[in-house]
Amino acid sequence: MSMQDIIRTFANRMYSYRVEMKMTQEELADLLGLDNSYVSLLERGARVPSLIALDRIAKVFGVRPYDLLIEPPKGENYSFKQRELLYMISDGTEAQIDKIYRIVKIVNEKPKQN
Repeated sequence: MSMQDIIRTFANRMYSYRVEMKMTQEELADLLGLDNSYVSLLERGARVPSLIALDRIAKVFGVRPYDLLIEPPKGENYSFKQRELLYMISDGTEAQIDKIYRIVKIVNEKPKQN
């Protein structure tokens, strides 16, 4: 994968994540502490983010910075909420992960038929 491919992938993924979150460029720029025109340049692939900006963008979208730079493997098109859950779990303590697991188990239980 060439550097140009990585930049194009980043721009496409950033745009897709922002749209999926129903966020404007201005709203994203405010969250990131960046200028709106810079966000626009990033989404068009006209600029390459610094490592600090890449990290901030990834946190807003609930993904790892790496996830913004590569195309996901086929079949791994997670929704924003699924990615956010994965992100929370990856940073969670054992106790937090246990609580999340128990909640998901309860939510996914089928009601008993009488």
